[in-house]
Amino acid sequence: MSEQRFREALAQRPLIAILRGITPEEAVEVVQALYDEGIRIAEVPLNSPRPFETIARLVQRFGDRMVIGAGTVLTVAQVRELAATGALLCVSPNVDAAVIAEAVSLGLVPLPGYQTPSEAFAALAAGVRQLKLFPAAGREADIAALHAVLPAGTEVIAVGGATPQTLASQLAAGAAGVGVGSDLYKPGMSAAAVRERARAWVRACALPEVELAWNPQCQIGEGPVWRGSDGAVLWVDPVRSMLLKHRDGVSSETALDTPVSALTLSLDGQRLIGCFENGIGEVDEHSGRVRQGATAALDPGCRFNDMTRDADGGLWVGAMHKGLLAGRGALYHAPSFDGPLRLVAQGLGVPNGMAITPDRLYLIDTLSRHLLAYPRRGAELGEPQIVTDFLDLPGKPDGMARAPDGSLWVAMWGGGCVLRVGEGGAIEQRIAMPGTHHISSLCFDDRGAMWVTTSRMRQSAAQLAATPRAGGLFRVRLAA
Repeated sequence: MSEQRFREALAQRPLIAILRGITPEEAVEVVQALYDEGIRIAEVPLNSPRPFETIARLVQRFGDRMVIGAGTVLTVAQVRELAATGALLCVSPNVDAAVIAEAVSLGLVPLPGYQTPSEAFAALAAGVRQLKLFPAAGREADIAALHAVLPAGTEVIAVGGATPQTLASQLAAGAAGVGVGSDLYKPGMSAAAVRERARAWVRACALPEVELAWNPQCQIGEGPVWRGSDGAVLWVDPVRSMLLKHRDGVSSETALDTPVSALTLSLDGQRLIGCFENGIGEVDEHSGRVRQGATAALDPGCRFNDMTRDADGGLWVGAMHKGLLAGRGALYHAPSFDGPLRLVAQGLGVPNGMAITPDRLYLIDTLSRHLLAYPRRGAELGEPQIVTDFLDLPGKPDGMARAPDGSLWVAMWGGGCVLRVGEGGAIEQRIAMPGTHHISSLCFDDRGAMWVTTSRMRQSAAQLAATPRAGGLFRVRLAA
């Protein structure tokens, strides 16, 4: 229960207020200012004046609305005294297995500090699910690199040297939140001054709203499209051969007579077009029938995997080898549903998400972890350039979509998040999908909201138990 409350508070606002030096007399007024501005987690380091008295007062006043805890917890005796106050969070600057074990046994959330991967994994072995990188200033690459090997569901909090200007880069690197100390509160600072600083930090968060719209427990949720005519999101689960639809809170599933691996809409926005084993077809959402259109003579062992449509109605379809052999993937183009399908690029690994601009075709190659940009003139493609290789980021790039503002967003399979990629390849924003690990694909509606599909595939029973929202559809309202 404590861990769930901590995760929910962090998801609401990825900030932990570190109130070093605060006194019992001023604590309630200062924390009220933090709460009013949207901060939901606060810790009182134990080298503050009368810290347990302060913590007890804060728990009594805010315990049902905030996560209150202590910092600089160094001994088992301090853990016990902290638990007696009713606090939930136990923060330490180091990894001490005895302190961690006592915190877990007393229902507290331990948050030990680490510097190296060895320390991080020692803390995990002792029973933690949250880690504190300290000090974290300038260590975004370290956060991203460690995330690539951390167990699913592990959260890293960056502490030390954070500013509102560095917040975005730390979150994009994979930090679940940051601890803010002297930039938010210094001893003797008035509640009004703390309020102004808290307001600046909350503005810097610019947090999107992420909600689970429906969980049909898809084995693989793929190919989402937004149909503006009726405000519906439609996508497929090729493993179960199922078409899924969500509209205004009402959801449905329709069995398909042929497994479909991706969807797009016809140029008029009314017909569903899907790709199957070696061709494209029109999908009847009511009967589940797939009317075959153009087919292609794919190489042995290959199948179609993902697709998109350009502004002229042309269809672009990626093919992959079923054994994930490098160099066997290819890209095909058809001027219409009836074809013909023509090979336009080859030598790929696993072509996945695509996004079209008037002069570019952006393509994810999941196997090589590349986002490629092909110069495009109609249906002719030039030599591609690598936009980014997602270096040191957890997971593999999968589906992709272009937002109304022109930015590219990529779903990270095994990374539990979606990423916004800048024009030069920089990762500009990271949005976590709580309670799930394999992010499959995404699309945007005409109001700018993002719809994200996820998957349960290739996860053990224990992993699925730790990711209860796997296979669900998420709606993300991006911050203005």
